[in-house]
Amino acid sequence: MNLQSAIGSISFGEVFLTFAILTPFYVAIAWHSIRKRLRASARFDGGKLVVKWALVYFIISIIFAASSWGAARPEPVSLVAILIGVVVPGAIIIAIILTPYISNLMASPITNAIEGRLDQHWEKPAYGPTMTARNRGDYEGALEQVDILLEKHPGDFEGLMLKASIEAEDYLDLGTARGTLDEILNNEERLRYNLPIVYNKLADWQMNLFDDPEGARQSLEVIRKNYPESKAAQLASQRLASMDSFDEASSEASDIDETYQQLAAESAEKDQLKGPLDIPTASEEDTLLINETAFAQCINRVEEHPDSITNREELAALYVSHANEPVLAIQQYEYLLGMPGATEKQQVAWLNKAADIQVKSGGTHEEARATLQRVIDINPEGAGATRAQSRIMHLSIEIRAANKKNAPLKLEQHEEDLGLM
Repeated sequence: MNLQSAIGSISFGEVFLTFAILTPFYVAIAWHSIRKRLRASARFDGGKLVVKWALVYFIISIIFAASSWGAARPEPVSLVAILIGVVVPGAIIIAIILTPYISNLMASPITNAIEGRLDQHWEKPAYGPTMTARNRGDYEGALEQVDILLEKHPGDFEGLMLKASIEAEDYLDLGTARGTLDEILNNEERLRYNLPIVYNKLADWQMNLFDDPEGARQSLEVIRKNYPESKAAQLASQRLASMDSFDEASSEASDIDETYQQLAAESAEKDQLKGPLDIPTASEEDTLLINETAFAQCINRVEEHPDSITNREELAALYVSHANEPVLAIQQYEYLLGMPGATEKQQVAWLNKAADIQVKSGGTHEEARATLQRVIDINPEGAGATRAQSRIMHLSIEIRAANKKNAPLKLEQHEEDLGLM
């Protein structure tokens, strides 16, 4: 049986049944390819992809139908004519349409290994014109441009943050800006990264633009509540502690200013203000009282914000300089070392400070050496370990120098023969 007779024996019903069976598989393959392309890059037009795959299916159908019809004809020339007039042109068109996809499918394992996945190189939206319009004061135009780009790139983090910034900083509309920020938080896959950024920015606006320190505190607390043992939570704790310290310092400055105004008023009433206002100098008792007050305030801040790095370090310094309690000072650094989210750089710095206290307060060589060994244990290949090893080698010299500096000056007593009887 030759080819022509074999094809000619195929009925139209058999051809239709074959297409009915293959069509779902073809549609599934086409749909998978289209979705993959659309996820990989927003540059691809889904409508064009559908048209291309439908056109390929239509051409394949014509080729099969024409081949079946030609094979059923008694003239041998009909099959050749259909081959030249239908099959070859159709195959060329299909090759033109599908070659990019097939070549990409075959080459993607190699190119992905060298250059990364296609979805990592999709064209990001350009917000330069939006920034230009904003810098000119055309806030409405800037919002229109960023909305156009967000329609093409829905959920883009940079675009939504820019839009929220315009709404909050330029229009002073915090409510609308918060709605835009909520769109960022809807991305569950990126929530752990996006939430700290969003609420830190919101706290900035509440503090600097809307004079709402309590709202800023609530925003920072959201970070600590959602990710309690993260670097983001640690930074939020530092910001909260800094806000309270600033409020405390502002209150003290206000009290000092009121005292100054009161002294000036009293001097004016007595007609004694003839020159620069003389403020009494602080006595040693006053200085001691100031130090005690600062010490008590620092302890209160640490109790209120136990994870504040600044407050803990300040309390450690006060334990050394004011209370002469080096053990309690080192305990502050031990607390920081056990705090979740502490980086290697922070741990190295705190251990070196603890070693400083041990050396300068009369600690033993073994204690300081053990502390520096902990630096090495964190990362034996790190720069901190290298410096700690060098410091261990010269530790005896360092301790002798500290002891000599702290030793009280002893005056030698000589019995002098004055020649008196």
